[in-house]
Amino acid sequence: MRAIGYTQPGVLRLASRNQNDITIRYPELGGLGGALGARSVVLDGEIVCFDDAGRPSFAALQHRMHISSPARAAALAQTSPATYVIFDVLWLDGASLMGQPYAQRRDTLATLGLAGAQWRVPEHVAGDGAALLAASAEQRLEGVIAKRLDSRYEPGRRSGAWIKIKNVARQEFVIGGWMPGQGRRDTRIGALLLGVHHGGDLYYAGRVGTGFSERELDRLARLVGPRQASPFSAAGPPPPRDAVFCSPRLVCEVEFTQWTHDGQLRHPSYKGLRDDKPAEQVVREDTLAAAVATSPTWVAGHVAEVDILAVKATVVGAAGEPAGLIVEEVSATSARTRVEGRELVLSNLGKVLYPEGGFTKRDVIDYYAAVAAVLLPHLRGRALTVKRYPDGVAGKAFYEKQAPRHPPDWVQTVTLPSERGGQVDYILAQDRATLVWLANLAALELHTPLALAGATERPTTMVFDLDPGAPATIIECCHVGVVLHGMFANLGLDSFAKTSGSKGLQVYVPLNSDDVTYAQTKPFARQVAELFAQTEPDLVVARQAKSLRPGRVLIDWGQNDPHKTTVCAYSLRTRERPTVSTPVGWDEVRAALNSGDPDQLVFDPVQVIERVAAHGDLLAPILSLNQALPAHIASG
Repeated sequence: MRAIGYTQPGVLRLASRNQNDITIRYPELGGLGGALGARSVVLDGEIVCFDDAGRPSFAALQHRMHISSPARAAALAQTSPATYVIFDVLWLDGASLMGQPYAQRRDTLATLGLAGAQWRVPEHVAGDGAALLAASAEQRLEGVIAKRLDSRYEPGRRSGAWIKIKNVARQEFVIGGWMPGQGRRDTRIGALLLGVHHGGDLYYAGRVGTGFSERELDRLARLVGPRQASPFSAAGPPPPRDAVFCSPRLVCEVEFTQWTHDGQLRHPSYKGLRDDKPAEQVVREDTLAAAVATSPTWVAGHVAEVDILAVKATVVGAAGEPAGLIVEEVSATSARTRVEGRELVLSNLGKVLYPEGGFTKRDVIDYYAAVAAVLLPHLRGRALTVKRYPDGVAGKAFYEKQAPRHPPDWVQTVTLPSERGGQVDYILAQDRATLVWLANLAALELHTPLALAGATERPTTMVFDLDPGAPATIIECCHVGVVLHGMFANLGLDSFAKTSGSKGLQVYVPLNSDDVTYAQTKPFARQVAELFAQTEPDLVVARQAKSLRPGRVLIDWGQNDPHKTTVCAYSLRTRERPTVSTPVGWDEVRAALNSGDPDQLVFDPVQVIERVAAHGDLLAPILSLNQALPAHIASG
């Protein structure tokens, strides 16, 4: 359980995340105040009860979490003692440390000498995240957390500077209602209805009906409160028809096997109530152990801390390399790094390419290195066009199809006919080293055709590029996208969405068929666009004419052409601040539409790295899902 420790000379006060005073529950921790002598300190850490094997035991801790009797707390301190595992210091002798980088705060924490029978500071390790995670799995621990070494402490905010990486699927959920029991439970709670927050709304995540004791069922019946209307968003999965709803204020911990594709829990088991976390802060946290083996998910400069609790760790990629690059500075303007065994010379890493965000070339390189595992599958085998900004987004830019002269000999190219005659040698971004090389050239945007270079007339997917004309925004694109999604579903076709990273939304319909060419997909896309323009003329246009654009969404069907490219998933975009073309779920599209807030679908590089760590590649199905166009379209 997360706890903030406030110490004055000889005295300790403990507070939960929602600032409830929990000092009375853990009398064995009181000696920490004396251990700090005359110093005044604010600490951050976790209160843990360990089992006989030395592993954290939530079951043992749960008995301690709701105690109000000093005598009972003293007895439990003997039979189920707690340990305060401290990983941060926020304030020291009258001075706030929250503005300092985490690495500096850790150094300060180490000087306090906090090593007692019931409190400790875990060791921290920079790098070797995969080994740490594997070790935590072998010891059957819940998982680890990655945290940026340069991050500041942001109280009350879930920062993008850290991510959880779990070996087991276990997290908090909001209780939004219950189902009456059956058999011997027909007059009491049979299952709890669970939810997680997203975009300000509570989404139904399934029910849990196992793991309860009779005593716990009696306690829950007293606590759930009076009935009310459903607290769950209509944009998400619906709760059961016979559900009884309650105020969504209680939080419980649940263990489960996995999330389903539509956001429901499989095989959940109730573990207990939590009163240390406000219901409003409960969001979905995915299991990531499998993802770590295949994708680098975090940028350079992270710390790994591990104790028996496994409090912190870093993540590495498939090749065993850290997601962040190890860069050796050669001079003020030159550096070098090794990627997949290949040495690259880097230049001007401190150059600011996004002035408003202070985002440097080094940041660009680190971002593309970190997302390579999910980005490369969308690039491999496709003739790449890049948009380069040598002087940053405020300077001149140019599109580049032709590969630069004298690329490294390991950079692959492909020669294809040009639309204007002649031939073009395109780059093929096949590996992480090529991505880093391109980023060093300030190739900020990556654009690809819908077809592979080996079959230029056979698109692997269709795209519907939704481009809003001011004052319309991506919210209007969401409306069109949701309708498109429903239409394709009626045709038996799955579709997937990503933001453009600029103003609009793009809807993809994967095909991956050797029998489909642009001769079928482009007319089909045009028919769809023109149909929408006819049925919703005040919202949709299917032609590029500028006079038609204001306040409407252009369905740009013309992108389904062998000579056109579309910005690639996970590519940076060149706005004032760095944004990313980001795969999104249809639940997120609906949530943004319902909220009317365009900012819900704007993602920066750090947020995208965190999303990949939590959800993997939401656009991955377009690479392999085989679908057939309706028969009358496929036949022409």
